[in-house]
Amino acid sequence: MSYRRGGAACARALFLLLTIVPGSAACGLGSHADGCRAEAITVAAAPTIAPAVEQTARRFNARTTCVRVTVRSEEPADVAGVLSGQGSSPGAVRPDAWIPDSSLWLPVARRTRLGAGAVRAAGTSIASSPLVLAAAEGRSPNDVSWRLLLSSRLPGTGAARPAVRVRFLDPTTQASGLGALMLAHQASGSGKSGLGTFAITLYSDLGSALPDDKAAYEAMFRGGDPPTAVVLSEQSVWQHNHADPKRPVSARYPSDGALTLDFPYVSATTDRERSRTVEDFGAALSQSPTREALQPLGLRTPDGVAGAGFGARYGVTAEAPAPTRPQDPATVGRILQMWQRTVLGARMLILLDVSPSMADPVPRGKETRMRATTSAAIGGTRILSGNSQVALWEFSTRLDGDRDYRQLVPYRQLTQRVGAGTQRDAVIAAFNAAQPAPGTRTALYDSVLAAYKEAVRTYQPDRNNVLVVLTDGMNYDPGHTILLQELLKELERITDPLKPVAIVPIAFGPDIDPGPLQQIAGRTGGQAFVTLDPGGIQQVFLEMLIRLTCGQECPMS
Repeated sequence: MSYRRGGAACARALFLLLTIVPGSAACGLGSHADGCRAEAITVAAAPTIAPAVEQTARRFNARTTCVRVTVRSEEPADVAGVLSGQGSSPGAVRPDAWIPDSSLWLPVARRTRLGAGAVRAAGTSIASSPLVLAAAEGRSPNDVSWRLLLSSRLPGTGAARPAVRVRFLDPTTQASGLGALMLAHQASGSGKSGLGTFAITLYSDLGSALPDDKAAYEAMFRGGDPPTAVVLSEQSVWQHNHADPKRPVSARYPSDGALTLDFPYVSATTDRERSRTVEDFGAALSQSPTREALQPLGLRTPDGVAGAGFGARYGVTAEAPAPTRPQDPATVGRILQMWQRTVLGARMLILLDVSPSMADPVPRGKETRMRATTSAAIGGTRILSGNSQVALWEFSTRLDGDRDYRQLVPYRQLTQRVGAGTQRDAVIAAFNAAQPAPGTRTALYDSVLAAYKEAVRTYQPDRNNVLVVLTDGMNYDPGHTILLQELLKELERITDPLKPVAIVPIAFGPDIDPGPLQQIAGRTGGQAFVTLDPGGIQQVFLEMLIRLTCGQECPMS
């Protein structure tokens, strides 16, 4: 269908006239030199605000035959996928205008050239609803800040039980979940230390996501100790307490400020005629009838004014909470990618050094290097998402005929059943059973090459494929080993841009030469971590986790 300028001009003139003098005129077909042709636009609105937008559209359409606005109730995550060209939903169409529940979706839609060309970087807010910490009445914590989202210790390392278990919704589909991720990143602090805290949170049980609001309320009322609190929109709590007063929920407003869902109205078309109608409908959305229609939905006006039904009786407060500092749109995509990599899990081949030097004692300690290494590795294995696929090899020299390496545990998903336990149990048991091999040497280069070939051969897309090398020494197998330059040439030959596998050496001890390890890692897009103290391996594992979750572009605060 074509859209002509005459129709748009007629529509704008009529809208302005009827706003000033209701019911005074009608724009008939043919009233303009070009004729008053019917124009139509489609507006995709988040389900939580769609009823109010539909009311405005009915009033808008009733005033003229020159334009027609169709409102479709669409989940913002689905629309973001359609607009970016990287997703689809049954029946979804590209809208001319969009009202997601949060501006956090705009950079998601604009992540491609197609999306950036159509979707404006910012929109005009037509409603608001702050994020709150929701818990069953009488079970919410006294002191509330967004730091409750954070985990201070890695799982499996003796972390103390928190006073409240804070959960959030799936950030790939729910704005409150995406907002919670942004708040957790902000609360983690700045620099490398803050990024480490954020990575711990992503890998901890506190970071497990719920699919939707219904699941959130089920989790709250399931009981248990500690109590469960969930990051939700104030609107969700308001609606729950109106619909289910026998199971009241309290909304707590954190002291460090609220991130507010702002329901931006944003143009998503490059058509000039449709853009004019999009602009006209935006003017209608700013009128008082639309603001009045927000009240029965539990939404505030853009400036935070609450309607009827707000107050302690319904678990919310009429007073607008103080805002938190603005979120950086450029950070949204990187944080969401970190989350997705965490959930998808890694595909990891671990290569463990079992040469004789691993039996040496750790300075100022009672453990051997082997036990210090495997203890830290076990902690790292417990951290990984259950979706991760892990295999374990050991290496020194001549462990399997002429081979310098031997498979201990093949690739499996960590949750897969293996005998009476799981793959995670099998990997941990293999670490506990590992022993230095007397009379052998350190065939590091040959083993790394063989393991890298296997990792590339069995590469799986949509996962972070990585080869982790745990060693305490340099390559040493005179007369039987390839040289460093030969290894680097082979890695360059085997490396496939379509099947990226990063080598991540984790090395410790006084015998380490970091130069070769850094060259090996750099040739594959990996990173080498070297420490003199085996006690620091746990921190090295954390740094590796950060590397796995955000690659080279970590979102520093």
